[in-house]
Formats: sequence, structure tokens, C-alpha cells
Amino acid sequence: MAVLTHKCPHCLTEHMGLRVVAVESAKGSRAAVHLNCPKCSNPSCAVIGPSRSQGVLGWNTLMQQHGEITDMGWGIQKFWPEPPGPIIPELMPSDVERIYLQAERNFSIEGNEEAAGTMYRKALDIGLKIVDPAVTGVLKTRIAELVKQNKLTPSLGEWADQIRLLGNDTAHEIDQPTREELVALRNFSDLVLRYLFTLPEMVKARKAAAPPPAKP
Repeated sequence: MAVLTHKCPHCLTEHMGLRVVAVESAKGSRAAVHLNCPKCSNPSCAVIGPSRSQGVLGWNTLMQQHGEITDMGWGIQKFWPEPPGPIIPELMPSDVERIYLQAERNFSIEGNEEAAGTMYRKALDIGLKIVDPAVTGVLKTRIAELVKQNKLTPSLGEWADQIRLLGNDTAHEIDQPTREELVALRNFSDLVLRYLFTLPEMVKARKAAAPPPAKP
């Protein structure tokens, strides 16, 4: 069976030998290769074209071949779908952004829920310390204190009470977070960090760009 080594855009496994399940002609000397991931069984597609001038096996023979199709003289020109990119709140402090990016990189990978959850919590932890270093305790307690100070909305405080992963240190828990719990933590972290950093910076930039008031 012919395979195309590529990152699976669904399970995000790197260097996966995606199995060629169908091939059809595309424009010019190109071909459309339909692929299937042996790990998650989800489909993808690549448009391939000759990567060298000689010794290229015809696209109509690929289904009878075995091995890596890029070794047969074909190169990837387009690949679909593209793997999902990270969603990062804008204008955060660099340390918070760096940690949050690690959470996003782990979020989409099945089995990495614990790693993602730990980094979302750490991003929140660092963000809250930047906003008010004097507030201490577990994340729920600190969020409740920022609500009292009107630095966060009451609705975010109520939401925090519903998220189990904010109440304890996930690094010391035996049970791995469920996907549902991780999604809740991700959505909450995104909104809190946007409220604390993104919105104030956007308002500040808008004020700086606004024309001065007209003189009476």
C-alpha cells in the first residue's frame, strides 16, 4: 500500500503514514490523493505534482505501489484540511502568552488533556499574579477576590465555581481531566485573559488613536 507521510490534521500525530485510498487526475500533471489515517481513521486529501523531471511513476499506478509516494518522484503541493492553529487571546503579557501557547498545542492532541489543563491553569495563575500579586490561594479563591475588586465580572466568578479544574492542583491529582472538563477550562481561561489583558489594551490603543477633542 502506498502512503504519504504527513501530520494528521485530525489526531495531530506527526509523521503519520497516511494510507492512499484513492487517486484521481487533477489539472496538468498533478493528481489528487485521498488519504486515511491508520490511527484515527479520519480522511484527508493532498494535491501532488512531480518533484523531479525524470523517473516519476504515473499517478494512475500509485494504487498498485507500496511505500512512500514522495520517494516515487511526487511532492505535496496542497494538503487538506489544514491542522487547527492555536487560538491565543491578543495583547497578553509575553510570559502568559508563552504558557498559553503550550496549552493550545496540547489541547487538540488526544491523551494530552492533563498537560493542556496544567498549562491553562498556569497561564491563569501568572495572569492573575500580574493583575494583583497580593491575591493568594487556589485559583477559585483568587478569582472570587478579583470579582470583589471589580477586576472581573460576577458572571465569571459564578462560572469559576462550576469548573472543577480550578479548585485543586491538577499536577497532584491522579485522575486525568476529561475532554469536557478541559474544554470548559479552555473557554474560561480564554475569556478571563481577554477580559484582564486584551480588552484594556484595545481600549488604551483606541484612546491613543482618537483625535484630540475640538477646542471650544
